[in-house]
Amino acid sequence: MTLQTHITVLEAAPGRCEELGGYLRDLLEPTRRLDGCLAFELQRDRQRWQLHSRWRSSTDLERYFAQPLLQEVINSAWKSGAIQHLKSRAA
Repeated sequence: MTLQTHITVLEAAPGRCEELGGYLRDLLEPTRRLDGCLAFELQRDRQRWQLHSRWRSSTDLERYFAQPLLQEVINSAWKSGAIQHLKSRAA
């Protein structure tokens, strides 16, 4: 197994940064409890939020992406207009 690191950068719509952060904070504790999660951190840089995660394996990372809570949070933030731009990549 190979450790997997992933970064998601979400740019908030103007005036919506705190709202977006509220959505993303809902992911922290449930994600940290997932099997294979080694680290899951949320950081803010002006109008951007970054989710940094480390996983024991690619299977664990794929399981994270399939989590209903992740899908709900991102979909809700998109639909509300809080997210202006999202970029996701392996690190």
